[in-house]
Amino acid sequence: MLAVQKTERGAGHIELVDVKEPEIKRNEVLMKVWAAGVCGSDLLIQEDKHFYEAPVTIGHEYSGVVVDRGADCKRVKVGDKIVSDIETESGWIGVSRDGSYASLVAIPEEQVYVFPEHVSLDHMCLAEPVVATIHSMQERSQVKVSDFVTVVGPGPMGLLGVEFAKLCGAKAVALIGLRDDEKRLSIGKQVGADYILYSDDSPEKQVLELTHGRGADFVLECSASEKGVQHAIDCARKSPEGSGGHGVISFISLWGQPIKVNLDALSLYQLTVNGSWSWNGKETWERALDIISRGVLDLDKLITNRYKLEEWETAFANLRSKQDVKAFIHPNGTDWAE
Repeated sequence: MLAVQKTERGAGHIELVDVKEPEIKRNEVLMKVWAAGVCGSDLLIQEDKHFYEAPVTIGHEYSGVVVDRGADCKRVKVGDKIVSDIETESGWIGVSRDGSYASLVAIPEEQVYVFPEHVSLDHMCLAEPVVATIHSMQERSQVKVSDFVTVVGPGPMGLLGVEFAKLCGAKAVALIGLRDDEKRLSIGKQVGADYILYSDDSPEKQVLELTHGRGADFVLECSASEKGVQHAIDCARKSPEGSGGHGVISFISLWGQPIKVNLDALSLYQLTVNGSWSWNGKETWERALDIISRGVLDLDKLITNRYKLEEWETAFANLRSKQDVKAFIHPNGTDWAE
């Protein structure tokens, strides 16, 4: 079968290659891939700015249908619509263990989550980003009812952050982006952003005006830019006296290189800063399965394009140029599952 692989160490070295179909172990299921989401982390792997092992088939956001299972598998059956946790005992799927930019993927049954039949495979493919959003905005840090929330960066994680903030009861959400983010910012408005702010227009001053000088109670930084980090720090609610900790910043970005920012505000204004990579295992995945199954997030607006496996280079280029928000690669086409 064909697969998009990181073939060796170093920048570049992403190729469409012919590989053997996976042979499942007794405790694994074989998933026919419906969709593989194109993620910024895939671009970082291409640029040699993210951890990985090579050679490896990339693709860590996915959904599909079980077409075979090992002899020891009891819980998951052929025909089930599934996603899975990507962190396995033998590596991260799509990072250090073969992933979903291929027709078939072998997955340990223990990592698999079966979705109800009524749930769209498209929506299921966004499970991993939803998991990461829950972790960054509820588990590591928590958006509280009536918080003023600022989201820096209108990519897929930022747009999910806007929706999740509203789901958590935020009174208002400001979304910060660049002038060339117009398509993404427009979607941000559609999914719940109350205010659209531009990076070049001193958004920290605008946030202070909107909050009557208080600042944002909660800031989600997902721009993966140096300037975005500074915006996050400067927009956060300041507590120069007292117990502090009222301005909360959650970082979910990966930069892939050193950045330079002014951190004085962290100390002077007693900000609370949390990194939020990964998740709390099964607990977080079950939360994501629940909210996706109940349809409380508008996920369709985030899906902006679909590509064949052979079109992966176009998919990567369009993500870099911001023509897409969340694009899907369909290794088996789009006329078989739904």
